[in-house]
Amino acid sequence: MRGIVGGLLVVALAASACAGDDGDRAATDATGPIDACDWPLWGYGIERTFATTCDTALAPDTVGDLQRVWFHATDDVVTATPAVVGDTVYTGDWAGVVYALDRETGEERWRFQTTEHRNVYAGQIVSSPAVADVGGERLVFIGAGKTLYGLVAADGTERWHHELGDAGDAAEPTEIESSPVVVDGLAIFGYDVHNTPGYRAGLQAVDVATGDLVWDVDLDREGGHGGAPTGCVDVWSSPSVDRERGLVFAATGNCPSSPEGWGGYTEALFAVDLEGNPVWSFQPHEPNNDDLDFAGAPNLFRIGDRDVVGLGNKDGTYYVVDRETGELVWQAEATEPGLEAEGSNFSTGGFIGGSAVSDGVVTGGTGVGPCPCAHGIDAATGEILWQNDEPAATYASAAVANGVLFLGGNDFTLRALDLATGEILWSEEMQGAVSGGAVVSGDDLFAVAVIREPGLDERSETSGVYRFSLGAATPSADTTPSTTVAEAAAVTALEPQGLACAGAPCPIDFEINDPPPGTRPELYVQLTADPLAIAVTAQDLGAPEDWVRQGSAAAGEGATRFGVFLSARDDDPFGGGGLICSWAEGEDGCTGTAIPLFAPTYNRLSVLAIVDESTEPTLSDGADRLVRTLSFDPPLRAVEP
Repeated sequence: MRGIVGGLLVVALAASACAGDDGDRAATDATGPIDACDWPLWGYGIERTFATTCDTALAPDTVGDLQRVWFHATDDVVTATPAVVGDTVYTGDWAGVVYALDRETGEERWRFQTTEHRNVYAGQIVSSPAVADVGGERLVFIGAGKTLYGLVAADGTERWHHELGDAGDAAEPTEIESSPVVVDGLAIFGYDVHNTPGYRAGLQAVDVATGDLVWDVDLDREGGHGGAPTGCVDVWSSPSVDRERGLVFAATGNCPSSPEGWGGYTEALFAVDLEGNPVWSFQPHEPNNDDLDFAGAPNLFRIGDRDVVGLGNKDGTYYVVDRETGELVWQAEATEPGLEAEGSNFSTGGFIGGSAVSDGVVTGGTGVGPCPCAHGIDAATGEILWQNDEPAATYASAAVANGVLFLGGNDFTLRALDLATGEILWSEEMQGAVSGGAVVSGDDLFAVAVIREPGLDERSETSGVYRFSLGAATPSADTTPSTTVAEAAAVTALEPQGLACAGAPCPIDFEINDPPPGTRPELYVQLTADPLAIAVTAQDLGAPEDWVRQGSAAAGEGATRFGVFLSARDDDPFGGGGLICSWAEGEDGCTGTAIPLFAPTYNRLSVLAIVDESTEPTLSDGADRLVRTLSFDPPLRAVEP
């Protein structure tokens, strides 16, 4: 199973298909070489260290002065870490729109609408763009659905596009979640197929000037499958390049069907040369049915006189191997996977976002698990130097500048930590989960935040790009909840804070799970604030057991009721005693009038197929029982009696 891009159980919103926008475009300066103070691709450079080498005033003793300058709302969810080159910020959203924003003002310079591909896991654009000089002209390279685009940075016109798989087949699963790297006239990127047997995944390189395919690594053939596609070698990680050695490094996901489908490139960190010839493969796990993917991007760094490559795994371990041989040098067990049971094939735990390497420290955050923390690891030995659990679960990539680590969390907060100690130096509450990585350019910090549930009317007000800067004239708004946890223990009401569903039925569509055959489900939520009442009305859901994922551990237990859960956490929306009410097949819904779990704010309502009212699903079990989950933004705030 792939990593959860942008957090737990993200939903794809269908975008309108359009080859491009031929309207007026505001041109920008887009010529000349890339500067060291630019951040032109995910991970900063082709070594993917996620650490700028540019001189910056941002430092442990100054970062507390960062202030918000602007926010630009995107049309839909944005989890793609921006690229910043010169006076322009580039990113893309789940509706398939590529944006070029004015660095100083945040105003839109141009946009490009990519072609819709319906069968994508998260959204049309989840990969971050890469900006490079091609023959004296800057191009923007970005994946959208199953297409890689080369766009002219000056005005957003299309230079070329390269399609994978069958673009006309809506069921065909090929897609690009990997962020490209540009080197020696090649744009190199991974592609995946949702672990779907019968379809190939792997690594491709195209000509940056034309988009023509140069090579395609057949990992199935190299892995011993004789070229028969297995869906077991998804490359949704992003490749790194050692130009001196002519080596490209990337990593693969798991094989959910059976251990027999494994080969030498499943759950592997691997190297190929710049002609696409496999060199080595490192696999830390025996064949399994667990979700122990390699995510992020390989970090290239040096230990003494030894060049190594490191990458975190969803098992919670960061692995470092020799760059030439793939031999293990050290491994650091920072945490454990977010799996409740072996074989559940669902994990949002461990390392998912990109880790950073700077000043002898490997650092990054991990998702759901025993320690959803920020970690500092000695780059030479693998010793855990520090851990900080305040950032909670994170799927965002790290960014480092001048001894400061920037890391976003699923708790709607962007933080700056001291790289040496893990101490929190600065934080900013955002309008959504900080699922994309931060980038540093000069004295500026850029980040994206999202409300993780597309389909809400107000999503365009909450998903978007932020710029922070030292000494900015415009301070950030204080959105810290005023109610403490202790005060919330006696809550009798919730304040809707602009929630459109408060006091009126709210229809909910079904884009997370496909409805069972023969059903035409309708689901409505109505919330009244004081006194609290959450009413759910359902029609034609069918039997609860029909909603449980076939072949899962939950399927063995079955389901007899539908349950409604209220949660204060996006990273665990099912557990914690959050059951509001439930109903059985043949009934038309239920109403809850008491808050089952106390917190200052609540941002998630979920409907599950459960066994009985004593059910408190685990993360993996809840995912297998999911009917629908809905985010609130702004969150519901607890009110004192």
